[in-house]
Amino acid sequence: MPGLSSVIGFKALALSILAVTAHSSPSPLNKKQQCPNHPAGRLETASLPALCPLPGHIGILPDEPANVVSWDFPPKCLSPPPLTKEEKEALAKKEAEELKTKGGPEYLPSKDTSPRIDCLFTSTNFRNGHGISLIAKSTIASNLLSLGSMQDGPLFSVYAQNRELKGKPYKIAPVEGKGLGVVATRKIKRGEIIMTDYPALLIGTGFLANTKPHIGRRMLKQAIKQLPEGTRRKVEGLQRGQERFEVEAILGPNSNTVSIGEEPGERVHVGLFAEAARINHGCRPNAHSRFSERRLTLEIMSHVAIEPGEEIVMSYVPITTPRDERRAYLKSHWHFTCTCPLCQGTPETIDESELFRRRQKDLKETIEDARKNGFYQDAINMSRDWLQFAEWDSVPPLEAEFHDSLADLYFRNEDQRNATRYARMAYDGWVRFGSVDDEKLEAAREFLDRVERVNEEVRERTGSV
Repeated sequence: MPGLSSVIGFKALALSILAVTAHSSPSPLNKKQQCPNHPAGRLETASLPALCPLPGHIGILPDEPANVVSWDFPPKCLSPPPLTKEEKEALAKKEAEELKTKGGPEYLPSKDTSPRIDCLFTSTNFRNGHGISLIAKSTIASNLLSLGSMQDGPLFSVYAQNRELKGKPYKIAPVEGKGLGVVATRKIKRGEIIMTDYPALLIGTGFLANTKPHIGRRMLKQAIKQLPEGTRRKVEGLQRGQERFEVEAILGPNSNTVSIGEEPGERVHVGLFAEAARINHGCRPNAHSRFSERRLTLEIMSHVAIEPGEEIVMSYVPITTPRDERRAYLKSHWHFTCTCPLCQGTPETIDESELFRRRQKDLKETIEDARKNGFYQDAINMSRDWLQFAEWDSVPPLEAEFHDSLADLYFRNEDQRNATRYARMAYDGWVRFGSVDDEKLEAAREFLDRVERVNEEVRERTGSV
């Protein structure tokens, strides 16, 4: 399964090992025991009253119905053990040296002395019974609840109904030489949302980095065990990697990284999307993904039109990665040699694609530099060149996103006519796209309103109609 910007193997995420202690194993809560207000709760102890604090104790929004989520199991938490005598002495020595260097305690940076607490949370009713297990700092769970990321609400109900009426445009089926894959069952238009998937597991990289492997594996096995049966079967049925332990063999080839929250050092999480994990790699992908942090949703959309019976593939590495590096990375991380049509193409085809991708990468970087330095017309001209190379390589951007960018550049360049034109095109594009996350649509509407206000001011100032 590809990452959104880069894919990190599960074993590589265990960067450092620190001692931890495990609290008691979870057991199901009955409905009367569930926390009515803030189910993330205070997690310093495993006693139920501490898990059900009064409103406001952990920064959650007031307990309105739209912000209530029930965890189906009491959180299973890990916290670091007390410092040893040697560790305390080393810390005191370091602080003494800092005092001597800086000149006094007022010069020392403030330190967060609160212990790190990583917990397993499971909700079986998340996304209409899909379910989710989250392993991360307790503050991450609190923030997700406060932002409403865990809530289904009417938006998801309407979205699910619309998707159900249209039906899935794909099926999971055997693909020659690859095992199972995702195959189109009807013609898929360019820029269409093919698949919408939700995380079965979300795992903080801080947890992986600060937890002994055998304890981490126990927590991960419990996270899978607590999922609803249908989702659990999907996870357990995924293709296994070559890792020694079962849970690592499942996560290794099937997980990808997503960003959640704003807490420094805690943004990156490993996500396991059991449906999207079935999509195989292709060096010339016909689909790509977008993750919504606000909705905890992964959407797979088409780069180009896809015909019935055609396999849906995504690139497991950034498409601008040179061919030799790309193939070496796939071999070392996923243990396969890519035999996609591009890799097996003629030398002329491969060289042409490499040229297009180098130009895309160079142009994109130069466009951003031009934008930052105020050379807006140059950025506009290069954007058109970049789009042409992307089209030639059959990996064009999402149309609404490209129009968003052009509208912004024209507006900065004080070209109101083209700014208005592309702002309207971007807004219309996001409406047609129909994402479950309406953040981009809202932003496009606000930008269009802003452009129209400037147009109105110009008309009033000049007296034009």
